[in-house]
Amino acid sequence: MILSEGEAREIGTKLLSQSRADTAVAEMAGWSRLNVRIACNTVTTDGKDEGFHCRVASSFGKRRGEAAGNKAEPGDLATLVHRSEEVARVSPEDPEFLPPPGPQTYPCSRSYSPEAARLTAKDLAEQGRTILAAAEAERVVGAAFLECENSFSACMATSGLWVFQQSTRLQYTVSARTRDGGGAGWAATAAYAPAEIALPALARRAVEKALLSRHPKPLAPGRYTVLLEPSAVCDLIGFLLLSLQARPADEGRSFLSRPGGGTLLGEKLFADSVSLRSDPADPVAPGSIYSTEGLPALPRSWIEGGRLRELIRTRFWAQEKKAPVVPEPTNLLLSGSDRSTEELIQGIDRGVLVTRLWYVRTVDPRTLLLTGLTRDGTFWIDKGKIGYPVNNFRFNESPVSLLKNVLALGKPEAAVGSEIDDLPARVPALVSKEFRFSSVSQAS
Repeated sequence: MILSEGEAREIGTKLLSQSRADTAVAEMAGWSRLNVRIACNTVTTDGKDEGFHCRVASSFGKRRGEAAGNKAEPGDLATLVHRSEEVARVSPEDPEFLPPPGPQTYPCSRSYSPEAARLTAKDLAEQGRTILAAAEAERVVGAAFLECENSFSACMATSGLWVFQQSTRLQYTVSARTRDGGGAGWAATAAYAPAEIALPALARRAVEKALLSRHPKPLAPGRYTVLLEPSAVCDLIGFLLLSLQARPADEGRSFLSRPGGGTLLGEKLFADSVSLRSDPADPVAPGSIYSTEGLPALPRSWIEGGRLRELIRTRFWAQEKKAPVVPEPTNLLLSGSDRSTEELIQGIDRGVLVTRLWYVRTVDPRTLLLTGLTRDGTFWIDKGKIGYPVNNFRFNESPVSLLKNVLALGKPEAAVGSEIDDLPARVPALVSKEFRFSSVSQAS
């Protein structure tokens, strides 16, 4: 269900006019998604779903309550207002409650494409021909999931806060497997506009990985120089970016806590070449123009030249620490260079190339130690060339150490991780030393 800005504002105004609370906030979102699925070299299904979601938060003093629903009829929305007020009246006081912020100034949105919004399932199926042709030409089994989402989101509060945004997002995932089942390849990308996606190159990458990954040789676990392709970088650095939280750092519960008190804000923790930013106006991976609590998502440098420059700070914690509010980032931008992945490989004497990570989970938040598996193409690099495919691994590594040990960065590109798949990201392939593979995975 897609609403225009005028329609969303009208619904929000009617909804909040029924509020009897001291403060009230209404958040609305709607979407229309198309998808086409390819399996076994055939377009098998197409699908469409539409939805609407509304959440109302009401407060009486420091007592607050919420109610959420998925219907946009006036009676259903009124019920949400009344239910949130009932919950607020019987809730204990929240000592950290703050009333909603007032009117804000937002940057211009760059995340909407009329061309993407006009795509049909037939258009996606036609694009799928490119994937089928690439798979059939190399006699591999191709699969894909092509999805296009058109959406809106809005936030209105009794304090005068109002923000509305339209977005489009295309996410294409291509898999390939050799007919004997011995090789697997994968590639994915995301963009807000069709022109930003190079589908032939995406299909070719998945097919080539499948062919190259046949008959892997055993390689013992250990610490290796590693070349992580952008999807793997997206996952690990996504975990890092969203963990740059001021409160746990101030309270001594974070990898950013300084022994004896304080935080590591301002310290040089990473290699000189590492800079991490967020900017909703990025032309390749634009983010939402607003963040948590309807606050503007402004361009921000989180790591600059290896030095930690910023931490996420909620309104409550900012008030406690008498420091600026820093909302969560809405996209992920890691610096790089002009070097291609092939040029990065040429600079590695001995190392491991990782296409993709899978099932990444936190082991220790105090060090941001993560664990997960490699998948869909792991290769031994020998004297500047891909030598041969090797077995998959389980890894135990912290993105903090990963960025501290960076040796080289490639050209940034739009990327989709296995876990970080809904945060727009533009990241490079990355070479880092002493990456720890803790055990061999039998997955193929």
